[in-house]
Amino acid sequence: MKRFLIYLCLGLVPALSSAQNVIVKAELDSMMMWVGQQTGIHVEVACDAGKTVAFPAYRDTIVKGLEIIPPVTTDTQFVNGGQRMVLTRNYTVTCFDSALIYIPYIPVTVDGEEYQSNRLALAFMSYDIPEENAKEIFGPKENMKTPVKFYEVKGLALYWILAALAIVAAIYLLLRYRDDKPIIRRIKIEPKVPAHVRAINGIEELRQAGGPHSEDAKGYYTQLTDILREYINDRFGFNATEMTSYEIMERLEESRDKESLSELRDLLSTADMVKFAKFKPMLNENDQNLINALEFVNDTKIEVSEEELQPKVEETVIEEKRSKGGRIALLTAGIVIAVAGTAFFVLAVLKIYYLFF
Repeated sequence: MKRFLIYLCLGLVPALSSAQNVIVKAELDSMMMWVGQQTGIHVEVACDAGKTVAFPAYRDTIVKGLEIIPPVTTDTQFVNGGQRMVLTRNYTVTCFDSALIYIPYIPVTVDGEEYQSNRLALAFMSYDIPEENAKEIFGPKENMKTPVKFYEVKGLALYWILAALAIVAAIYLLLRYRDDKPIIRRIKIEPKVPAHVRAINGIEELRQAGGPHSEDAKGYYTQLTDILREYINDRFGFNATEMTSYEIMERLEESRDKESLSELRDLLSTADMVKFAKFKPMLNENDQNLINALEFVNDTKIEVSEEELQPKVEETVIEEKRSKGGRIALLTAGIVIAVAGTAFFVLAVLKIYYLFF
């Protein structure tokens, strides 16, 4: 204790270096501590602004037994209107053994010239534990294992699912690329319904919909003549859908006599007057024109067998070789998905590591 008091007194009398207006002093936050506690040492240098100041480059200790705890910081202040500056180097120190530590001085270099701070002294004291209580002191306990919560593993489960799906998809695409199997397409071929069957069905649907008795005479005659034009187009082989009524009759008269076409001529004439002259025919006239259209189809139809009237749907299989671009697309997609699956797998492994280790 005598030595400690001597060192303490020396520390309280600052050895201030003032040559050339340079002042260096050192201060302690606390001079007496328990073992393992920390205190601060502050080395303050006051000099003219613009000078180069270098503090000692301590590594782990200032003196033997006095360990430095990083970080080491430096504060700078300017005073007297910026003509003077004050630099403070801050050290945090500790000691892990009971000891009386004496710091003779701390050297500081200003513009290449060394200056010394005042001396310091500090003491670290150990705990005095009675023998009867020594057995009650225990070491550190092990970490407690807490149950894993769902929110902690839901991200992990998602990564595993995405990784598994990506890997399976990549394997499938790469196998398809390696096998180079042709593309198989199944096409259903439905036989064409005979022209007169389509026309008769269309006329019957128009009748059931009440077309002849509809107030919209223009709409009725438009539908009726469209059915006939499509039938004539398929049956006689000329584009009746794009021809006028007069042109249709001229073409039909080349293969049939005029008397057999008189009813069709009257029907087309009435339809033109309704559509272009706003003519309003009688209801019985509408019914008669529907019957005339049906009779024209029946008179001019080409007879077909019962088998042709009940066509069967046929299925054709077409095999096509994969194009070069398609194979490249398969390979690229497989590689990209494989990389993504690997990334998800790595993320899942890292999450397991951070969660349980």
